[in-house]
Amino acid sequence: MSAPYFTLPEFKYVKPSSLEEALEILEEHGEEAKIMNGGIGVVAFLKERLMEAEYIVDIKGIPELKKIEYIPGKGLYVGATTTVNELIEFLDKSPEVREKYRALYEASTHLADAILRNRATIVGDILEGLPYMDAPGPALIFEAEMHAVSKSGERWLPVDGIVMGPMMTQLQPNEIVTEILFKEPPEGARSGYVKFASRTEYGIVNVAALVAHPNDPGKRVVKIAFTGATPLPYRAREAEEVFKKPEPFGKLVEEAVRVIQDSVEVLEDPYASADFRKYLMGILTTQLLVKLARGEW
Repeated sequence: MSAPYFTLPEFKYVKPSSLEEALEILEEHGEEAKIMNGGIGVVAFLKERLMEAEYIVDIKGIPELKKIEYIPGKGLYVGATTTVNELIEFLDKSPEVREKYRALYEASTHLADAILRNRATIVGDILEGLPYMDAPGPALIFEAEMHAVSKSGERWLPVDGIVMGPMMTQLQPNEIVTEILFKEPPEGARSGYVKFASRTEYGIVNVAALVAHPNDPGKRVVKIAFTGATPLPYRAREAEEVFKKPEPFGKLVEEAVRVIQDSVEVLEDPYASADFRKYLMGILTTQLLVKLARGEW
């Protein structure tokens, strides 16, 4: 359902040309100022009167926030204002990096549509905080961290737990996220992403998973994350523990799915019932894990 308003509320638009200038604005105005990155979420929330701001601080013109860099052994750094299409283009030109972060690549190509991906950013997709977003799942399985800076210092925050709800995060009002780091995956890992209701803005169930050494219990690594089905991005750590058992991978997949379905808090909304979402979580997780283990994804 669209917003009942035809106009945006009044605010002062500022577009700093440097990170220092942006931090000065936030330091001066605090919670009265809101960051606009790609602008997809911020404009929608303003239009629907779900967010108020005296100042909108557009950070897209800050050069140091536009970056993509892969550093072997550390991971993939994506600047806060790098658009989703720019990330896709980078990964298309870097096949080896794309394979390391295939779940992120697949989530990016499934995110909304090409027009929105020209403005939307990975950082913005995560911090928007809506349950249905695509980027948080891959961020969780690659144990991503965000670099936040303010006039008083800087810190790295795990993406796991940074979102508390729509437009609600652990960030302080005077902080700006400059980049996100997707950490180096384990050696031999394969990852993938599946979205039910593919290529729509809202996925009913989104699953990101990573599997390494599936047939070697001593080295086996499995990571599973969901969006769309749960109120907040959900890392299925209890289910991941199942794969530490010295049993065949296929048998453990069945047990892990039961753990997920028994323990997870599932959304019930106009898009789908909780029971349907649980059913889909089981089917999609099983398919994705088995195909990753077989090298078929």
